[in-house]
Amino acid sequence: MSVHNNHYLKGTLFCGVCGRGLSFQLAKGRYEYLYCLGQKNRNPTGCQEPYMPAGDLEAQVEQLYQRIQLPKSWLKRLREELEAEITARQRRNAAEREFLTRKLAKADTERRKLLDAYYANAIDVTTLKAEQTRIATDVRAAEERLAAVDAHLAEWQEILETAMRFATNCATAYARASAPTRRRFNQTVFTRIEVRDGKVAAVGYYPPFDLLFSSSEFEYGDLVELTGFEPVTYWLQTSCSDQLSYSPAEIGRRPPA
Repeated sequence: MSVHNNHYLKGTLFCGVCGRGLSFQLAKGRYEYLYCLGQKNRNPTGCQEPYMPAGDLEAQVEQLYQRIQLPKSWLKRLREELEAEITARQRRNAAEREFLTRKLAKADTERRKLLDAYYANAIDVTTLKAEQTRIATDVRAAEERLAAVDAHLAEWQEILETAMRFATNCATAYARASAPTRRRFNQTVFTRIEVRDGKVAAVGYYPPFDLLFSSSEFEYGDLVELTGFEPVTYWLQTSCSDQLSYSPAEIGRRPPA
């Protein structure tokens, strides 16, 4: 499955010798190869990595999805522990909401006292405006944080759930996907795949896949400590979750993305 002018593995595959990206070449109108840009780039590295048949690397990436796929038997345990973690985070969020609510009430009291002091000629207008600006800044920060508390928790839960569902079905979904969709799969899961002597030599993952696929002995405790990460991608939350709502047979019958 190849796109002649813009192969779906470009941007994901890198040379394991010199670090340059791999590019695509169609030879004699029929032979498809991937090669290290260190050989032809304007600033060549002198890399001697051989040209690699595109089909060989395509098959290796498909096999990689099969190896990294999580067993479905893990999903029930992961969800149970996720629910426990969400409950704990909800308790922490409740404490933060209470703190922020008190902070907003304190700011309102400060505003009233400030006006009383001004009307009593205890402070001048310059001091009044400066203090009003300070209080307004504090209030805005507290209100923004208050709005983000629950939103962040919901987003964290949604993205992790989507990632887990994807990780149990990624091999089937990837194998049946069109070239543009495969590109988006790769750009969502892998930071880079390094190739040496025509073989996949090293793999880097984006969060949270780096923890999901870090080893065969997956530790959920490592995953729940992950805080503050940005959404994997918008596509992961939409197209990927939509694709995973279908059975493998149904995915195969869907039109190409």
